[in-house]
Amino acid sequence: MPAVRILPLVTGRLDVDMRIFSGEEGRGTLPVLSCLVEHPEGLVLFDTGLHPELTHDNSRLGRLSRSFGMDFTDDDTVAAKLESVGVRPSDVTHTVVSHLHFDHAGGLTCLPDTRLVVQADEWAAGQDAQAIEQGIYQPADYDLGHDRLEVDGDHDLFGDGSVRCLPTPGHTAGHQSLVVELPSGPVVLCGDCVYTEQLLDEMRTPGFGHDREEQLRSMQTLRELRDDGHRLLYGHDAEQVAALPAGGLV
Repeated sequence: MPAVRILPLVTGRLDVDMRIFSGEEGRGTLPVLSCLVEHPEGLVLFDTGLHPELTHDNSRLGRLSRSFGMDFTDDDTVAAKLESVGVRPSDVTHTVVSHLHFDHAGGLTCLPDTRLVVQADEWAAGQDAQAIEQGIYQPADYDLGHDRLEVDGDHDLFGDGSVRCLPTPGHTAGHQSLVVELPSGPVVLCGDCVYTEQLLDEMRTPGFGHDREEQLRSMQTLRELRDDGHRLLYGHDAEQVAALPAGGLV
């Protein structure tokens, strides 16, 4: 197995009504997490954070602008975060998006030279006129003419088992997670299949999503992987993000 490293990148934060996300009272601040996977055959970015326009104007969110506050500066864009670890955006060979929501695909505009890897079901969902009209998807974030690989189910990115797309649908129709084999053991980048460890422990989903029962099945898959020794990185877990080592996961 090749030597692989994961560098977590916090690309801003969202101020949200926690009743929607976890059923708790009050507002909370959720980190927006991207992860750079260093592989001998290429640099892989998992999720891209927010569109850079949101540093100063959230009107591009449309209906969603009423639901989200932003703690997001020019230093938080995915391009700035990559440069802070010595990586030019043009060096990123593959970008795997968990799904196409604004806080996961918005930074694609910073990565014009990357190859976009997305589940075919998710790409189809992102073209649905009704979902676009409702503000669930915004093609201006992701339909930018990238070289695109639409995968159908499990996909081994480099053919060596070290970086694998794992379908975890439910939050959206084509949500996927990423399994990364590190020297220290396997890690799963969960995206929004699971926001926090607490939600996984309690098997609770947010108050919105594509298919709750399907999401619960995907969450059960992740629980079984955790029980089998995989380390899980959750999509918006502030406590976990605060405890991540500065040098990344190896």
